[in-house]
Amino acid sequence: MMRKSGSRCVFAAAVLMLAGGIAQAQDKPEYLGQGWSNNDRTFFYTTSQGSQLMPYDWFLVLERPCSNVLFRVDSLTRFGYLAFADRSNPDGLPLGFVKDSGETGDWLGMTCAACHTAQMKFAGKTLQIDGGPTDADMWAFISELGAALAETASSDAKFQAFADRLRGLSTTASARPDDLLRKDLQAFSDYFTKFVTSSKSDVVWGRARLDAFGMIFNRATGIDLDDWSNTHQPNAPVSYPFLWDTHWHDRVQWNGSAPNRLAIEQLGRNVGEVLGVFAKTDIKKTFLPPLFFKSTAKRVSQVLIEQKLATLRSPIWPQALAKIDAKKAAEGARLYQQHCVSCHAIVPRNKPLASLAVTVTPIAEVGTDPVMATNARDKLSKSGILEGVMMPFPVPPPIPAEGPSFELTGKIVIGAILAPPDWDTLPTGIDPAGKKLLSSIKTGQPLMGAPQAIISSLQSKIDASGDLRKSANDLLLKRATNTTSLSYKARPLDGIWATAPYLHNGSVPNLYQLLLPAKERMKKFYVGTREFDPVNVGFVTDQRDGAFELDTSLPGNSNTGHDTYGNDNLTDEQRWQLVEYLKTL
Repeated sequence: MMRKSGSRCVFAAAVLMLAGGIAQAQDKPEYLGQGWSNNDRTFFYTTSQGSQLMPYDWFLVLERPCSNVLFRVDSLTRFGYLAFADRSNPDGLPLGFVKDSGETGDWLGMTCAACHTAQMKFAGKTLQIDGGPTDADMWAFISELGAALAETASSDAKFQAFADRLRGLSTTASARPDDLLRKDLQAFSDYFTKFVTSSKSDVVWGRARLDAFGMIFNRATGIDLDDWSNTHQPNAPVSYPFLWDTHWHDRVQWNGSAPNRLAIEQLGRNVGEVLGVFAKTDIKKTFLPPLFFKSTAKRVSQVLIEQKLATLRSPIWPQALAKIDAKKAAEGARLYQQHCVSCHAIVPRNKPLASLAVTVTPIAEVGTDPVMATNARDKLSKSGILEGVMMPFPVPPPIPAEGPSFELTGKIVIGAILAPPDWDTLPTGIDPAGKKLLSSIKTGQPLMGAPQAIISSLQSKIDASGDLRKSANDLLLKRATNTTSLSYKARPLDGIWATAPYLHNGSVPNLYQLLLPAKERMKKFYVGTREFDPVNVGFVTDQRDGAFELDTSLPGNSNTGHDTYGNDNLTDEQRWQLVEYLKTL
């Protein structure tokens, strides 16, 4: 049923077509052995990290554009998010969406699981991969949400339905006059429209990709710093990375730009991540010493989530559904040692996970699309009220009037980390290991969040000159040289079979295609089908409801590269042997 027509409804229809518009049926999933209990999994799915997308009750009662159907009616499966039927989720939120309670009320937020949980249809079974890359379309989601908010604020009929439903949920809403509610809704809609506009790219991300760095930069330097001229087109979409082993890598991000050995570095990575999914940082309110910013990022919860992820193992190929050819795999193992292991280390399954120095390869050598790494190096932002500030400690140089968005965002992240933790918002379901960790945080043992704890921990890391301030500066502000040298990270490939599409930008649909010379790879294919192809090892690539066509000829989507390691010299038989071996990792 439509309440109004016009250009807004035409726009909404276009968005629905982009997202597929038809929800994929989701059967009850089966889980592969990844070292997690059901309690571990639920903690990962439901623990808020401080993401605040929109007022929670508003989301519950908001209608879709050009319709009187609730926006949330299908648990957002039309965008590729997963349904989550669980007693901890009475409002039927998608997996990885939660109520985040804070000083300004209850908000809809996203957990790590929204972007890092995968499903596939494999031989008639629905398999769920914890820590795997989602195939959701975030751009289509935020676009339709923006259209729904704008239409509800502007339409008398839509607003009245919104207000009536809201009163049925909340006694507070019942006491609020319609004119004030509508004024608040209009203000939020105007902001969200501005946010969506700043997030639009000439190259649509589509399913299974987003420009994570672009969104984080825009949030930190544009929205939180309150200078929308700092927002740039997020035109370098990348695949959602898979999370198993990540805790143990010495550096993370597709371009290897983030040091990851120390707890403070891991926390910095996670605070940066939640800025990209709607955490807020109030940069107007600063306190010295040391300088810090009030943020909705729940850093203690993020520490607990990181601890949980440290135990996650990669999924094992389901032999009961599709047998691995042992003879081919053995030949493939020999080829892997010859062509692959120098960059992609092997993580033994019979040993505990341990720290690993990953290989970072210059783009000039690997030859893959450079846009993500180039953007990370070249995007600039004005520092505004942070100009001249020296942080995190009084160590030169001061923040310049304009500089790399990457570095300015890093300083904002540090400011958010240094704020005292909010011990009143701890998640439920903390296991004994988590409680032990919380106790150590409170006593200042690890580098985890309170300024006193950080400074105390740095005492053992003073450099040779005995200068604590220089040591703090080196530790908290160091930047990887490969950010400016333009490189990409080559991580271990355990569980690689469950992470299609491939390359950092998702431009290659399956492992067999990845082993072909670049000129022979598919130029266009569909993403988001979820029907697994156990032969080529990826997802089927034909057009289906909800799928998105990825065109590798568009800027940032190039499928070139990664063929200088023997692809041209491999026979087709050897390629299939390698594919078979990769299933075993």
